[in-house]
Amino acid sequence: MFLRSAIEEINGFRFMIDKLEIQSGLAKRVLNTLPYLRTPEAIAQELDKTEVMRNILQTSELTDTITKIKVKLMQVKDIRGTANRVTESQILDDIELFELKAFSLLVVEMRELLLSANITVITLPDLEPVVNMLDPEKMRIPHFYVYDAYSPELAALRTKMKTLKMDEKTEERVLDQLQFEHTELEDQIREKLSKQIHPYKKEINEALVNTATLDILLAKAQQTIDMQLCKPEISTSTTRYIKIFNPQVKEVLWQEGKKFQAIDIDIEQGACLITGANMAGKSVILKTVALAQTLFQFGFYVPAEQAKIALVDEILLCIGDEQSELSGLSSYASEMLRVNAIVQDVKAGKNALILIDELARTTNPTEGKAIVNAMLDFLTDQGARSLITSHYSGIKARCKKMRVKGFVKEHVQGQLTINNINEFIDYSLIEDTHDSVPQEAMRIARILGVDEELLDKAEEFLDDEEKKNRN
Repeated sequence: MFLRSAIEEINGFRFMIDKLEIQSGLAKRVLNTLPYLRTPEAIAQELDKTEVMRNILQTSELTDTITKIKVKLMQVKDIRGTANRVTESQILDDIELFELKAFSLLVVEMRELLLSANITVITLPDLEPVVNMLDPEKMRIPHFYVYDAYSPELAALRTKMKTLKMDEKTEERVLDQLQFEHTELEDQIREKLSKQIHPYKKEINEALVNTATLDILLAKAQQTIDMQLCKPEISTSTTRYIKIFNPQVKEVLWQEGKKFQAIDIDIEQGACLITGANMAGKSVILKTVALAQTLFQFGFYVPAEQAKIALVDEILLCIGDEQSELSGLSSYASEMLRVNAIVQDVKAGKNALILIDELARTTNPTEGKAIVNAMLDFLTDQGARSLITSHYSGIKARCKKMRVKGFVKEHVQGQLTINNINEFIDYSLIEDTHDSVPQEAMRIARILGVDEELLDKAEEFLDDEEKKNRN
């Protein structure tokens, strides 16, 4: 999987990518082709480079150098098409030679800045020989034409043409012949230049890759500072987050003058059931865990105070039924097909992180509970690293059970409304040994001022149901 695919699949990942302060169009395109990393060595290398660059950004003596580099990066164009023609020994035209000269000048200037500041986390190859070929007049400006300096014969011909054009007696056929000779000479020079540049194909392509990498690395490092992200450790067993948070939700709440409550969570091999009332933030927990795992697998820092993360080959999600309407399937049918695909992947031995939100929520509670129990048992038996959320009571499967602490009435001060109710919900996870989920719906409805007669009637039905269950 490449980053562009993860942007479409993982909720909140696009937000993180859009927040990267990438300067060049080249780096933005390269970013989309970054691969999902599957080895601890590859991930560690990316995290270590980000850490080094983060330290550089926080070194005040280097601020001016970094600013100058960013200004240069803003001028970088994506000339990979031209680089391919160099590699293929094609004859370059004036536009391609201009692109190559402008890019090479920027690389030379950025290389000098990096060397002067002793920044070695990323290196740029020396393109000075390419610049010298394309800048025979040593003007060091991003401009190109076939200069007189390339050929005394060309210079003399141009002088002759200029003189004859000023003479009204000069015949048109004479000028045409001179123009033909001029074009031939220029073509010969372009061909010669292209052949001289070809041996530097490796350096040119390396410069493109490393320039994009430098741009991306600067943006990743800056994001770790701006969003207060942490460098995760690589785990071989339990995934553990201390104070994990969702950057997108946190920003939305901040704009509304509210705070996001970070939580702690451990994800072990085997199934974990997360219960809690509606509005308890269970879906946000799953989406945040998926986001953090994705960032980690692409070599990014993660939104938490501390994190220790186990690698997985894939993140298998069943969160929402956005695709059911497009496919013409019912919500339940769409969900069951997705669940079946997850089961088959687990049976095939895929090392995956499995996140399922409100499993079987769209069918009747009796069968829904049976499906949840069966899935939890299956995932526990398989040792599959998984989180499943549910608001069903009566889940007896063998698995770790956690519960969102939920609504804390004692914290309520003043009038409770739909706009401030989230302020009185404790989103932290606690271990839960009970089979039933907290029944908070009626209590919250009363506090919100829902019609008493309606709620009294609902309480009667609830009492009848509880009596039946006891009998």
